[in-house]
Amino acid sequence: MIPDAAAGGAAATGTARPWLPWLERAVAAQLWVAAGVLEAALRRHPLPRLTDAASRAAASPAGRWFPAGGRLLPDARLDELAARAGVAWRGPAGCLPRSFLRCWLAARAGREATLVVGVRRRAGTPFGAHAWVEIDGLVRGEDLDPTTAFQQIASYPVRARRPPRPAPPLRPHGDHVP
Repeated sequence: MIPDAAAGGAAATGTARPWLPWLERAVAAQLWVAAGVLEAALRRHPLPRLTDAASRAAASPAGRWFPAGGRLLPDARLDELAARAGVAWRGPAGCLPRSFLRCWLAARAGREATLVVGVRRRAGTPFGAHAWVEIDGLVRGEDLDPTTAFQQIASYPVRARRPPRPAPPLRPHGDHVP
């Protein structure tokens, strides 16, 4: 089921843009598909490999336009749609795909994003793990600070790494640029 993107649309923002709910639905559908692909990839590939691929994708030309129409939405709304898309596949316990998608969107926007994985700190409680996003060094998208309940065991930076520019060609000795 695709999450309802219309909630919190034009009526909630107080703007008169009748196309906004349709745009949000289109962006939500794209994020839902991306979350599904990510869900399948998480089952087949190690997390470091996926975060490296996400860094490359965030810097790619296609990564700049995906999701189509996403640049027309405020960052907070895009983040909310990404969170809903992540939950759609695993339910509320789907913190890893939700956090991964949010992390990739932040990196795509040029922010320093890190996917963090932690385990429950308290002895005598059942094992529990959680994933969250740190953007520009701050925990984002969490109701409570996860660092109080979970011990960080791994962090994976996702940064839009653009390929290095080629060096300018060397000029022969007799040439000089005025």
